Amino acid sequence: MMRLSVWLLFSCFGLSFVNTSPYDDVFESYDGHQILSVHSNDKAKRETLRDALAENCDVLKFPHATARPIDVLCPPESLHRVKRHLDSNSYKYDVKVEDVGVKIRTEESYGTRKKRASVLDMTWTDFQRYETIKNWMEKIAAENPSFTQLIDMGRSVENRVLYALKIGTSPLGNETRAVWIDGGIHAREWISPTTATFVLNELVRAFKEQSSDCKEKGVLSVDWYVAPLINPDGYEYTHTNQRYWRKNRSTNSGSTCRGVDLNRNWNVVGYGAGATSDQPCSDVFKGPSKESEPETKAIGKTILEHKDNIRVYLTLHSYGAYWLSAWGYTRTLPKDHEKQITLATRGADAIKCVNPSRSYTIGSAGAIFYIAGGASDDWAKATAEIPYSFTVELPGDDFVISKTQIIPIGEEMWAAVKEMAAEAARHPLGNDPAI
Repeated sequence: MMRLSVWLLFSCFGLSFVNTSPYDDVFESYDGHQILSVHSNDKAKRETLRDALAENCDVLKFPHATARPIDVLCPPESLHRVKRHLDSNSYKYDVKVEDVGVKIRTEESYGTRKKRASVLDMTWTDFQRYETIKNWMEKIAAENPSFTQLIDMGRSVENRVLYALKIGTSPLGNETRAVWIDGGIHAREWISPTTATFVLNELVRAFKEQSSDCKEKGVLSVDWYVAPLINPDGYEYTHTNQRYWRKNRSTNSGSTCRGVDLNRNWNVVGYGAGATSDQPCSDVFKGPSKESEPETKAIGKTILEHKDNIRVYLTLHSYGAYWLSAWGYTRTLPKDHEKQITLATRGADAIKCVNPSRSYTIGSAGAIFYIAGGASDDWAKATAEIPYSFTVELPGDDFVISKTQIIPIGEEMWAAVKEMAAEAARHPLGNDPAI
């Protein structure tokens, strides 16, 4: 989840790696970039390595557990220097992706990207653009007024509407429990909004059909709030310009580098701690102040309006198949850690019932990865006082993922959220007593 990249500095100063095509395509090619998986069982050496790699590469994944490799995206002009450093210090590494540009074009050709821009109907056989998702959500609300409500949360930096859809009939009135799901806070994690829309579609189907299936009866007993794409500007930029862009598209005073990491920008204890930065060119730039961004303000305001009913907060990310609980800003565990892990395990077990080969690593974010303050899951638990707060890093071994994985991953998460509904339905209302 941490990507402290220096190659972004090149784009900040006009030295980007742009692919010039017959179509005058401005999409960054990433030709010659490689993804390296670096191995080290020495925790102290891993910390030193993080700093060394971040000077030359984009750190894509940095697990705290020594058994898992560190993934870095390196531009061609840094590869020789990085590999020489790794070899001279006896680090083992594998070339995970030989040429990132080739991989991107395999999945994201110019024709594919151009076609997506004109798709009108929602489908899960491909990744969809913002306008398609927005129009689809408006259509759902218009066609199903008895159990849906479209919530206009606000506007993004580039004035795109931020939608959430409430699904449910509030069978217990004001005492009806709820589940919140959001996706797409990090622009390059395409499987996240796609999975959120898949689950949203299944929710609409379940409420339409009023299924007699026991698990789906649990789904019908709670209300749902789904905001599938909460960083639309960044997401669109990954479709048109730079596939590995992470942040939103804010302009930053005194800098030519754009964007704030929305998952470091929340107004919560631990803001600015650990793997965050006060440098606008960093991929983990926390912003000029807490909740400085219109996206975090709008989403936070919406959640706070319903926090006494929302019992489970679920934010979808990628990659690696991790189910993460509080806290992210510290390795100290919350008082109700075991309760968090129990429900996370139920979700992961439900996924395994759908796909027996799928295994999620479960634990607190700070213990599994690294200390990182200002994230939405910490905010949901510490500030909004929602009892259960999870970050789910969806499967895959890179942010660029085959569209053939959309439906299988969606089906897995649909099974998992049924477990979230069952727990939400039985949990007391009000603030989390474990805070």
